[in-house]
Amino acid sequence: MDAYVHTDLRRGPLEKDFLGGPNAPNQSMKILLAKLNHLGDTLLMTPTIRFLREKYPDARIDVLVRAGCEAMLSGNPDVSNVIPVARPEKAKRTLAAGLSEFTNTFAKLFLRRYDYAFDLSDSDRSKLWMLLSAAKVRGVNDAYETLGNKRWMVNRISKFKWGREHQVLKDFQTVLDCTGLTGEVGPLRFYPQVDAGSISKKLPFVSDIGNYTIVHPTSRWPFKQWLPERWAEIADTIRRNHKLKVVFSCGPDQREIDTVAEIFQHTKEEHFSTDGRINLNEFGWLLARAKLFLGVDTVAMHLAAAMQTPIVTLFGPSQEWSWRPWQAPNEIVFGDCPCKVAMVFKCDKTKVYPCMERITVNDVVAATGRMLRLATADSKH
Repeated sequence: MDAYVHTDLRRGPLEKDFLGGPNAPNQSMKILLAKLNHLGDTLLMTPTIRFLREKYPDARIDVLVRAGCEAMLSGNPDVSNVIPVARPEKAKRTLAAGLSEFTNTFAKLFLRRYDYAFDLSDSDRSKLWMLLSAAKVRGVNDAYETLGNKRWMVNRISKFKWGREHQVLKDFQTVLDCTGLTGEVGPLRFYPQVDAGSISKKLPFVSDIGNYTIVHPTSRWPFKQWLPERWAEIADTIRRNHKLKVVFSCGPDQREIDTVAEIFQHTKEEHFSTDGRINLNEFGWLLARAKLFLGVDTVAMHLAAAMQTPIVTLFGPSQEWSWRPWQAPNEIVFGDCPCKVAMVFKCDKTKVYPCMERITVNDVVAATGRMLRLATADSKH
């Protein structure tokens, strides 16, 4: 078997009462969530933040993130304050700059006297910041007993076994276990703060593009990508068969821009590209108006889920149980991956993996057609 698909048409509730827990503290709560990973990881934390905001409407909910991830929470009404900390690469900072950042962050955290602090990134740095916050309750997940000699840094532990669960559930259940609350987890949330006019200046074609599909073929991990000529054929098929314009999106990294340019060398129809010119908020705005998102396992896919845009995504080595689109209509096209079954990856990470090459154009054309038909039917009800 070379490729197979999984379809999920469930949508996340836009507003729902997730409250519960008989031992809930008072409303003047101060909570810190620490997640020092990447953009997508920050977005996957938003259902947990929303749950806490619903539970404690008057609480101070601060989020400690890796510098560069702040934009994912900009405009989010559930967040009181975003605290960025620089990446750990020593070459990018002087000693003085590092000490200054440490002092400022320590002062912010320590003086706020949090009631709860949670390390959701499983990193030593976030555990250290959580400890320095002097929070009364410091919670982590240690289902697989990896804390070791860092056990003294925390005083509340979740034993939720997340290995075959979605990352959203890992965050959510860790907080529930450490607080004694109960409830249901909701969808991802992103709130684009955008002036449509600014997008039109960057992407003039947007003003009169009509109905369109977003195709996001790039990833910071080359092995997750697909072949350029196949993306080109898919885009041409969508344009001809579904009468939709196709907008290729990519990040500002030159490698991603070059990847899209290579795809365009194989296309026969007219298509458009963001050329890495738009920011995260503008991309969210563009996704919210798209008829379909087509891409690979990357932050763009999770952002499409947050905007409730129907999704077709290509998975090879990615663990779908952890990273699939969360609570949004989607169809996953899988490339058969023996390495994933064995959990031993031996392929060259600088190239497209063989499992991704096993996904054919016909597989993706069929999935795209099904999702567009279902999305059209859904919009009529």
